[in-house]
Amino acid sequence: GAVSAEEFPTNIGDHDGDEIPDLMVKFDRGDVKALLNPGDKVVITVTGELTSGIDFEGTDNISVIDEG
Repeated sequence: GAVSAEEFPTNIGDHDGDEIPDLMVKFDRGDVKALLNPGDKVVITVTGELTSGIDFEGTDNISVIDEG
């Protein structure tokens, strides 16, 4: 499935401390919950286009945890 990122908030910074700039985006929790279940281990791919017209893509592995 696919979930679109929210327009706000976004931020560019070094969110993981590796001295490489990261783009932080947020997703609607309900949309994500409709696709994933606690315990799922999935590969996610984020794609988009910067306002400068440059395309980007990033991939990561995540584990879905129960909100408790």
